Amino acid sequence: MLTDAERERFAQIADVLIPSAEGMPSASQADVDTVWIDVALTHRPDLDELFRSALVVGDGLPGAEIVELLNAEHIPAFEALGTLTAGAYFLNPEIRVRIGYPGQVPTIPRNDVDSYSDLLENVVERGPVYRDV
Repeated sequence: MLTDAERERFAQIADVLIPSAEGMPSASQADVDTVWIDVALTHRPDLDELFRSALVVGDGLPGAEIVELLNAEHIPAFEALGTLTAGAYFLNPEIRVRIGYPGQVPTIPRNDVDSYSDLLENVVERGPVYRDV
């Protein structure tokens, strides 16, 4: 669990990475800092340490400067921060609805000989392609 101070700091940085634009909410407006980062961290606990190290870089700087500093000098922490921020954003069901993404849905494998024939038609028309050894 993040502390209140870490959440506040994360919200500041996350809104630089995902600002409000074109009708989409910013990261903090999508509850990335309060709800979804916790879910993202349960899925990617391997990024926890790097993520938390990103939150202490550039203490007192504005969010945009922190992002620049992370990108220039703390690349692994910046990558963890970006991965978790984007992942947390798209975990929000409201965001998925807005972009038209239903989530992962099962697909039934086709056992249709005609579909395989269609795929192989170009190969058959081309003829054999090989080199003698």
